[in-house]
Amino acid sequence: MATGRQETRDIVHALTAAGAAPRRVQELNDGRALAHWHNHHGEARYERPRHHALSIYTRGGEHTTRQVNGQAVSHGFPGAVCLFPAGSQSLWRINGPFEFLHFYFTDQDLHRCIESTWDREPATLQLGERYQIEDDLMAQAGRLLDLSEWDSAAQTQAIDHLGHWLILQVAGRYGARTLAEPMVSGRLSGAQQRQLINRIDEALDAPLDLATMAGWLNLSPYHFARLFRASFGLAPYQYVQEQRLLRARRMLQQPAAKITAVALACGFGDHSQFSRAFRRRFGQSPSAFRSGKA
Repeated sequence: MATGRQETRDIVHALTAAGAAPRRVQELNDGRALAHWHNHHGEARYERPRHHALSIYTRGGEHTTRQVNGQAVSHGFPGAVCLFPAGSQSLWRINGPFEFLHFYFTDQDLHRCIESTWDREPATLQLGERYQIEDDLMAQAGRLLDLSEWDSAAQTQAIDHLGHWLILQVAGRYGARTLAEPMVSGRLSGAQQRQLINRIDEALDAPLDLATMAGWLNLSPYHFARLFRASFGLAPYQYVQEQRLLRARRMLQQPAAKITAVALACGFGDHSQFSRAFRRRFGQSPSAFRSGKA
């Protein structure tokens, strides 16, 4: 289910030519994207892609090898991590079924992260190639993404949040020089909290991503997320989801409320997404709640 953007990515072309197929694709903001791939046989050659790609194996991979001069120089495994910087070259041979996640991002993403999180010139960062390495933290992120429903309203916000975190990890840990994770202490001021409460309430019917909310306070997504959790006790996407569901419950107290209209007014993409989220939170379907049935 590749999209128009997906089809323009160099690594996507290489994978498709090698017989790989995407199980699902999620386009994120500013050209970033996630893709869940599967393959079982073939060769993939990455020739100087114009974008970066982080790969995390989720199932299998033991029969996937990186080739140099006709020889296998590394083997995959569940949880293996690869980083393909823009401009890198590599050849891969696949001799057995496996599944993997790709996260696509650009230099612009890295530059914003370096400038806003570490207050450094972007030119100080040079990504290094990483091929089939062990990284428990990234492997755990891969398992989380593998189990997530990417197309649900709540998960879309969570995945956007996770995308910013992945760029931060790549920038801090996979560059030529390791950057220490910045320390963030304190909380948002009372005025900032009130501003956020009001602006989020006004925007509950629209898509709300981490960068947009951080921009309201002129903070980097990383600092904003840390300060928000310290101030509200929830991650930003969790808070937004809770406010959407609470608004929906209030609206459903009106007997004539149309469930689809309520879902859209509260920022849910469709009736089914809304119903699943409502049932998880309140233990009953929207229609049962509206009719007063337990």
